[in-house]
Amino acid sequence: MQDIESFHSFVPDLVKMEPQEKILKASLALFFKYGIKHVTMDDIAKELGMSKKTIYQFYKEKDDLVTQLCEVELKVHECQFDEMSNVAKDPIHEIMLISNKMRELMQSINPIFFLDLQKYYPEGFGRFQRFKEDCAYRNVLQNIKRGIAMEIYRANLDPEFISRLRIAQLDMLMYGNYFSFDRISFVETNELMLEVFVYGICTIKGHKLLDNYKKIKEED
Repeated sequence: MQDIESFHSFVPDLVKMEPQEKILKASLALFFKYGIKHVTMDDIAKELGMSKKTIYQFYKEKDDLVTQLCEVELKVHECQFDEMSNVAKDPIHEIMLISNKMRELMQSINPIFFLDLQKYYPEGFGRFQRFKEDCAYRNVLQNIKRGIAMEIYRANLDPEFISRLRIAQLDMLMYGNYFSFDRISFVETNELMLEVFVYGICTIKGHKLLDNYKKIKEED
């Protein structure tokens, strides 16, 4: 787990990394900042001080780089979901942990990244869709069922429907044309949507627990 975390975090010292790892890390930072479409293999080579020939030893083309990058990054997030589920005190605490991780990630992402992935890179996008189904949806569904059992979520909820609703919210955020992010940022939009969602599914007991976690977060 430590190796995965060290790969995912942005560190300035690339000297100790293997060439393939350097390429993935530099590519990810550029794609997040400018979107995927506008970043060329020349840009990546320049960023690394590396020849394109070296990059092509590992990735036959940009599409291949994007696909492998998605594969590696999504495995990281799968591990993080599992870890947060294991350490969370309760389902609402788990949501707070995930929210904090999403804030950390989204602060470095230009929303055009997701639109480019959907429009131009079908293999990478397909991997992301499988991640949403196999990991994100499963995680939300388990969270909802635990919350109902603990009576912090409403007993009359349909877990499958509510889980799909949450995934649909993420699709709206990343791929829809519903938000311009001019007045409310990408990060703030996600947090507002999540807050409305969680308050909507909670019982009074759940509301009190959520308010307590928010108070602790604000004090920190």
